Amino acid sequence: MTMVDADWWSMLRALDEPVAPPESIGRESILRALVVGSMPEPTLAALRQRVARGEGDGLEVPRNFDHAGTQRRFERLTGRLSEVFGCPCDSALPQDSACFGSIRIPAEASRSHTKRTRIPLPLVVSVSAVGGLATYAASSPSDQKPYLHPDDRRRIEQALAGLGYLVVPEHILAAPYDGPNGWVFGPGADATWFTRFFDHL
Repeated sequence: MTMVDADWWSMLRALDEPVAPPESIGRESILRALVVGSMPEPTLAALRQRVARGEGDGLEVPRNFDHAGTQRRFERLTGRLSEVFGCPCDSALPQDSACFGSIRIPAEASRSHTKRTRIPLPLVVSVSAVGGLATYAASSPSDQKPYLHPDDRRRIEQALAGLGYLVVPEHILAAPYDGPNGWVFGPGADATWFTRFFDHL
């Protein structure tokens, strides 16, 4: 089934659970933490305990989060991408993020490259902890425009679809975030829907 933009917006808004700021700190403390770049350790410890028990806070992971099942599916994806690209692919599990994990496909295994200089580029496949969402991109220097080869797209999308992931269109993820959890990003932040589901929170 092909999803149109309206379907994507409906799905993302349904997955974006409204979450109140933690009671242990007030609004001023949250804004101060955003400026400093870190949350107080007691708050982080409490959130980590809830996630470990499978009780998501609704931001980084949903409530009733199946960590073991999500981990198994992510490991299968890493194995499948390693197989279809013919080389080992590294994976990472970021902290304090709605991104469950990222998989890096080495440049030597991809056909993607920079447009102007044609330098081979590695690819990054990211999986959200929320709703089985996924995205991928070529990793290029900021001054270089990447060319994502159709063969790389096909292989990645087949691997993701085979494990039930949903690849969110780039233009949807690039749209400004206007959901109920804007307090997380603070005033004046250029948060997008990519930020909400695939970046540090």
